[in-house]
Amino acid sequence: MSTAVESSSPKPVTTATNPKPKPWGWLIFALVFAALFTVRMLLAQRLSVPPVVLELPAYKLTNEQGQPFGAENLRGKTYIANFVFTTCPSVCPKLSKRMAEVQERTKDLGDALHLVTFSVDPENDTPEVLRGYAQKYAADPKRWVFLTGQMKDIEPVVVKGFKMMLDKKEAPSGMFEIVHGERFVLVDGKGFIRGFYDATGEGIDGLITDARKIAK
Repeated sequence: MSTAVESSSPKPVTTATNPKPKPWGWLIFALVFAALFTVRMLLAQRLSVPPVVLELPAYKLTNEQGQPFGAENLRGKTYIANFVFTTCPSVCPKLSKRMAEVQERTKDLGDALHLVTFSVDPENDTPEVLRGYAQKYAADPKRWVFLTGQMKDIEPVVVKGFKMMLDKKEAPSGMFEIVHGERFVLVDGKGFIRGFYDATGEGIDGLITDARKIAK
């Protein structure tokens, strides 16, 4: 009796291989990551925008061209304000040089950022005098305006509006001395003060940084 033996050939062994990742899968991941990173950065920048400090009252003065000029002319425009008088022998030239520095460092912003210098000695700082002062510091008339008027109009703006000190007192020499605030003030397009800054290197750096955040 014969027995048939089935011959069996070895079955091929298959090994599992991991499929290669699709190139577009990595692309989607990269795009999602970039989008999340951008949103996070924008939120961080938004949160770091200087907050509203207080609202300025309406004011109307006279510019260096002898034309009426006030808060309404600056509506919708971010601006930086400072306070000087043209015959000041000490701090005012330093403040004006700092303002000229701000003008130079922000010229790329163009009409989005304006500069406003208020005279705290309007009796002597006539429009004609202010025009000469503006030329001395190479003020761009499209961006930097100088304001004067009557003291009864200037004082409330400076003291009650910008919360700056302003006092005129007699010095020991018999001459009158004007004491005034030396800080720069950042104002947004809605007329809200966003910050007060020292006219020093670090103060100016912070001022320009904040101005760029709110200027449009």
